[in-house]
Amino acid sequence: MKIQFEAIQSSRQLIIHSSSYAFLLSSVLFLVFFLFFSFYMVVFAIRGKIATKKHKKFVIRCFFAPMGFAFVLAFVGHFAINSYYRQQMSANGYQRCSDTTLLLARVTYSAWVKDPVLCHDSDVRRIVRRGHWDESFKVEQMLQQRNHREEARLERLEREAERQEARRRQRETLATEQ
Repeated sequence: MKIQFEAIQSSRQLIIHSSSYAFLLSSVLFLVFFLFFSFYMVVFAIRGKIATKKHKKFVIRCFFAPMGFAFVLAFVGHFAINSYYRQQMSANGYQRCSDTTLLLARVTYSAWVKDPVLCHDSDVRRIVRRGHWDESFKVEQMLQQRNHREEARLERLEREAERQEARRRQRETLATEQ
């Protein structure tokens, strides 16, 4: 989840959001209660005791109710955490790419960009495949390289235009001398 916060606060052009992080807390909570329940049942079975109403109430109260709560929390937490992330990403100037552009086969991942043109960029599509957090860094590097190439191209064009202007002046000077 730290990666999500860092990505949202970054100035990168593209960030990857994984909604699966929202299930993490409730899944861990569910598994902890399930492991305690399993351990309790194994100890109960080893001792060869018969379950009484008192034991059944204890199991329901101490294991099934918390596991049910964790199960419900998974969906409520998923909605709440993802709503918070979406609000934060929008507030920081990001727009979500449609599901048909980037990360097509990744159900729990979505790409968010500062410039919507990147959603349809073929170079970005080539880099963003799995939805891993480092792909946004690779896209940022690619965009920086692209900007450097464009700046170099503009400098070459400017120098060429200056040379042509100097040649034109030189020809004009020669023409006026004759």
